[in-house]
Formats: sequence, C-alpha cells, structure tokens
Amino acid sequence: MAMDVEDFIHELEEENEAYFTDLPDSDTTYWPEQMDAAAAAEALKPRWFNEIRGVEIIGRFIGRVPDNSLKALVGRQVGDEAKHARHCRRRIEALGSSVLDYQPSKEQLRFGDLLDSYAYPEEFFSAQQLTVETQSIKRNEKALARFDPETASMFAKHINPDERFHARLGYLGLQVFARTTAAQDRARRAAAEIREAHVAMVRAHSQHMLASGYLGS
Repeated sequence: MAMDVEDFIHELEEENEAYFTDLPDSDTTYWPEQMDAAAAAEALKPRWFNEIRGVEIIGRFIGRVPDNSLKALVGRQVGDEAKHARHCRRRIEALGSSVLDYQPSKEQLRFGDLLDSYAYPEEFFSAQQLTVETQSIKRNEKALARFDPETASMFAKHINPDERFHARLGYLGLQVFARTTAAQDRARRAAAEIREAHVAMVRAHSQHMLASGYLGS
C-alpha cells in the first residue's frame, strides 16, 4: 500500500536533508569564499549554463505534465530560468568576462541529461523542484556573502525569490502524482540519483575553480 502522500513528501524531504547534512561543506556550497571580479564571473558561468539548459529541459517537461494547472506553473518556471540566465550573462559581462568561451563539465552535462531522461512527472518534480531547487535556496543565500554587492543584489532581487516558488512546485507536483507505491518508488529513486549527480557537478566546478587559481589564494 502506498504511503499517505503528505507523509511521503515529508519523508523524502528528510532523506534529502540527511544526505546533504552528512556531506562536507565543500559539497554543499557553490562558492566557499569571497571572490574578486574575475572569480565571480567564472563562478557565474556554470550557473548561466544551467539556467539556459533548464529552459530547454524544463520546457520539454511541460509536455509530460498532464495536469493543466501544474503545466502552467511549470511554464512559469521556464520563464524564470530564462530571466535568471539573462541576469547572469549581464553580470558576467559587467564583471569583464564572457559566456562565449564557456565549456560545461561532463558532470554538468550528465546532470542535465539525467533530468531530461525522466519520463514520469513524479520523477522530475522530485528530482528538479523538490530536491535541487530546495538546495539552491540554501546555497544561493550563501552567495549573498560571497559576491560583490552588485552580484549579491542580483541574487537577492532576481533569483532567490523564484527558487522558493520552484521548490514549492515540487511539493505541489508530488501531491498530484506521487500517490501510488510505484510512483513513490520512482520519485524516491529520482531524488537519490539527482543528489549524486548534483554533488558531482558541484565538485567538478570547485576543482576547476581551484585548478584555475580563482579560489584558495
């Protein structure tokens, strides 16, 4: 018998929290230290790429959501991702750099490919919105202390408020679609997969920043 859907979502949130709490700080922080302009621009490039790719991947996901109300809310998220990408690119350019030479890591590409592979709505809502977006809320708040005032203001005004809506969307999606044992199993498995992929992506970016001399000076 399937769990009560509210109990299931609460348990899944607790599993996510336990997983990330057990990790070292370096795996749960996008940007571990205060950055100068060059480092800030480099740090924003993978964020810009993820937002751009999110427009495509989440846009395709709309077609796999049979509930029209949720479909409209997912559409709103697509618009948010496009807005975030635009703000990130403008800030990167204002900091004296460009996105034109950016090469995503294989971990970053795998992360997007994994999200794009989910055929069931409960998988995507669990992985992207409930798991990744909830982590983004916490990590983005840390960004306010890592960046220069203008970049921190960009996060505070144009990105962080949207992430709270996106995480809430995961809860709403699971309320609708995670009501059977099979659906709950799929949602739980997707959350576990994306947690691993997300941490691998963060580690790859941290290694690039260190190897390139942008951090640890």
